[in-house]
Amino acid sequence: MMSMQHDEPQIVFFCELSGTDLLRLLDHPDVLNLLAARDCSVALALPAFDDECAAAARLLNAHGIPAVAWLTLPADEGQAFNLQNYPRAIACYQAFHAWAQANSLRFAAVGFDMEPPLSDALFVGWRGAREIARRIWLARDNALFPAARAAYLELMAAARRDGYEVHAYQIPLIADDRRAGTTLLQRALDIVDLPADIEVLMCLSEAAPEWFGSALIAVYGPSADALAVGSSSGSEAILRWEDLRRDLLLAAAYTDIIYVATLERCIANGFLERIATLNWNESVRIDPLPYAVLWSARLIVLTSLMIARYGKTALAWLGWLIALILWLRGRYAAAQPASGDRQSADQ
Repeated sequence: MMSMQHDEPQIVFFCELSGTDLLRLLDHPDVLNLLAARDCSVALALPAFDDECAAAARLLNAHGIPAVAWLTLPADEGQAFNLQNYPRAIACYQAFHAWAQANSLRFAAVGFDMEPPLSDALFVGWRGAREIARRIWLARDNALFPAARAAYLELMAAARRDGYEVHAYQIPLIADDRRAGTTLLQRALDIVDLPADIEVLMCLSEAAPEWFGSALIAVYGPSADALAVGSSSGSEAILRWEDLRRDLLLAAAYTDIIYVATLERCIANGFLERIATLNWNESVRIDPLPYAVLWSARLIVLTSLMIARYGKTALAWLGWLIALILWLRGRYAAAQPASGDRQSADQ
């Protein structure tokens, strides 16, 4: 059982809709008034910069609801950014900024979704495990990493110069790579640790097997600037209020910024009003078994990364230590016969 006193967190709703569906969702005064009254923000997915998205942003601006530009690629390009498509990330941001200025749109922040290519298949089954192992083995030879990392660093700086706060949506493993002081996982998974103003660790329901529940949030929450909970619109996972409530309360124990996926699913299920009236000081129960499993798995990852970072240095010092021991042993052995000869002569 976990109970903690804390202030009401800032809620940011992911919204994956576009076109007329997006306008139909937001064209409800009750929804907009509720979001404004609770100081909620909305992260609009922007795979394209069209009139409907501009109209949606204007609706949010008119009601004083902070809008986040969630930059994504079209579905046939994989949607998220990574090492392999960094030129598209640059072009996408430049097109967004020009579109926002041309339409006099106000965005409080710009969000970059960083995911491994083909991430849905990468972590599935034995073949997925072998693929991850192969990538880690070849990680140091990732020739794309230096150029892509430099490009993303400049892109983040450009967004700040343009007046936007930068949000990065990252898989939780990025926190382990940073904690170990390595880039091994980034090179292996073709992602970059973006220097964002707010890093959001994606702990959605589909990010782990169902029985892990809130364990992912509990394990990675202490390492997070912000957390994302809920379930994306395209996910087959059922978004139940009991699960969402638990994850919201648990996330609020670690951070004061929570992203919720998604606005359209929350409205469809009648969760928006429940979130608005949630008692943020309620107790949350964490299942100890999934927590122990994930905590142990994270410890193994961190230990492996530390060995990868300091392994050669440790082996070098071990070699010197063995050499010193052998030298001292040789000196001791050489001194023993001489001592024995002196004893015989005295007799």
